[in-house]
Amino acid sequence: MEYNESYFKAKSNAKARTVWLILIAIMTLSYGSETSQGLHSAKYYTTFLLMAWVPFFIGILVLKINGKASSVYKEIVAVGYGSFYTYVILTTDSAIAFGYILPLTSMLILFKDRKYMIRCGIANEIIVIVHLVLHNMYGINPSIVLNDYYLQISTILLCYICYVVSIDHLNESDGALVNSIRDNLDRVVTTVGQVKGASSSIVDGVTVVRELADENRQGADSVVKSMEELTQNNDILYTKTMSSMDKTSDINMQVQNVAALIEKMVNLIQESIEHANLSAEELADVVTTTNTMADLSAHVEQVLENFKQDFDMVKEETGTIEGITFQTNLLALNASIEAARAGAAGKGFAVVADQIQGLSVETKNSSGRIRDALTHLDETSGKMTQSITQTLELIQTTREKLTLVKESVSSITQDSTTLGENIKVIDGAMKDVESSNQDMVDNMKQVCDTMGVMTKCINQSDDVSRTMLSKYEESAINVNKIETIVGKLMGELGTGGFMGIGDARPGMKVVLIAKNGSSSFTAHGEVTESLDGGITARLHVPSGSSIDTRNRNFTYELQISVTNALYIWENAEITTMRGQSSDMYKITVTTNPKVVNRRKYPRMPISNKCTITVKQNGKQYNGQMINISAGGFAFSVRDNFFSSAIGSDITLSIPDLPVENARQLEGHIIRSTDNENVFIVGCRMPEDNTAVEQYVQNNYQGE
Repeated sequence: MEYNESYFKAKSNAKARTVWLILIAIMTLSYGSETSQGLHSAKYYTTFLLMAWVPFFIGILVLKINGKASSVYKEIVAVGYGSFYTYVILTTDSAIAFGYILPLTSMLILFKDRKYMIRCGIANEIIVIVHLVLHNMYGINPSIVLNDYYLQISTILLCYICYVVSIDHLNESDGALVNSIRDNLDRVVTTVGQVKGASSSIVDGVTVVRELADENRQGADSVVKSMEELTQNNDILYTKTMSSMDKTSDINMQVQNVAALIEKMVNLIQESIEHANLSAEELADVVTTTNTMADLSAHVEQVLENFKQDFDMVKEETGTIEGITFQTNLLALNASIEAARAGAAGKGFAVVADQIQGLSVETKNSSGRIRDALTHLDETSGKMTQSITQTLELIQTTREKLTLVKESVSSITQDSTTLGENIKVIDGAMKDVESSNQDMVDNMKQVCDTMGVMTKCINQSDDVSRTMLSKYEESAINVNKIETIVGKLMGELGTGGFMGIGDARPGMKVVLIAKNGSSSFTAHGEVTESLDGGITARLHVPSGSSIDTRNRNFTYELQISVTNALYIWENAEITTMRGQSSDMYKITVTTNPKVVNRRKYPRMPISNKCTITVKQNGKQYNGQMINISAGGFAFSVRDNFFSSAIGSDITLSIPDLPVENARQLEGHIIRSTDNENVFIVGCRMPEDNTAVEQYVQNNYQGE
């Protein structure tokens, strides 16, 4: 059982109160019986009860107000029971009434207060002496003889001498024991201090090892996954390489075939150039012939034009003939008319007229036939003229096209010549490609051989990575065992009183949990000052809640994060501080804390940009996050300051972190690793962050 001064004071007060209660209860019953027998008056008995019980209840009230361990209570016992004892001594005829105080005074030895006991003894002797003086002067208690007073004084004196001697002996033995214990305790405390320091260092070291193991395990997991992907990709690459090698061989064959075809194309192009040159010459002759035909067609067109003019003249002459025929016919008709008038003399003339008329008719008929023939000839001439015109147009079009064809053939000849030269270049390039392709086939064979070696190395690396991963897991198991053992050691040190409120330092984080039924709440803050048996702290109480420092029925649990340990007191006393701000409180504890190792949280890899501010000098540095957990974080930074920054306190800003309540974090640097001038820095947070814990839990599936 641990030593608790308040507990033993309260226990001494409780025992003194019990003896006091028993004494006045017995005397109340005794005097009550005597009063019922008429030995005492009701007034006397009432005064007796008031003198007996009022001081007793005053003492209970004091304990209620000041606490069960109140040091004032023993004074109340002495004064209260002493007053009652005085009243009884002065009003009784019993010679043994002086002994009514002895059971209680024997219990007062529990307080082990020598001066207090001497004061009580002197007061007791004065009461007896006053009783003796009043007996002699006023005849009070006449039944008591003088020798009885001598016996009372001697007995009380001897009792108190024994009490004081006993207290001295107890204090001396306790002092010797305490000195012996103190001497040993000094050594124990020194050793425990070393153990505490070593435990803290061990926990720091274990924390660093665990964090490094976690990071290495994450890296090993990543390497194993990468090796698996690399193996798969290597198999695919090997397959593709073999396929590429086969295709390269096919390409080599195709290149050889293409080279042969190119060579044939060169020959064909050469022949095409010759044919194009020949076609150009023949086309020139065709153009000349076409030009001649165009000239002849133009001449024919002129002849037809002359023919048309002559034909028009013939048509005019035919019209003239028809006019003459018409006139001849009229003349024949007139001759016939005149011959008829002449009678017989005109018969010969009539015959001539008939012949002329017949000739006129035949001429008319011939003229009609000529006219019809001329009309048909006119139509034929028109068609012929139209055909010749179309022929001339076609000849002109052909002439133009032949001119274009001549130009095209010339261009084709030039292009064929250029193509032939380019084909020769391509032929040379194809020969180079054939040579390069053969080199590529040889190189692909070497690549295949190299891929085989790479596959073997990758398989070996995969086995090594898996072995490393199993070692990391084994290391993590052993680290957890060490943490468990050190955690138990820290708990035992706390239970043994070697870890307590004295370890609290300004700046350490405080959590106050109010266990007040429906009005329970949790307040966060930090230590502002260390006191003897307590601390002062600035607390941030949730809105709508308040700390009641006057209600003794309310209980408060105090938690302080001390480096790697969490100190917990289940019952803490809270008082306000006069002259201080409303968020300042004094917190006192009377017991040893329950000490637990701070919880291990999973670390989630992240890569957010961050800004590091060093509290000692206010300087800022830019870095990048590596991981984060509810109890700590790690980042990388390029600055030589961090090569010796272990033990420094920092503030970390992560503007784009999804957790708004964790964008500003405080940390204590516990490790710094130089990775080619990039420092990997690990930090422990002064208190666990529940928002980060929830974020990691919701977004990270790692171990």
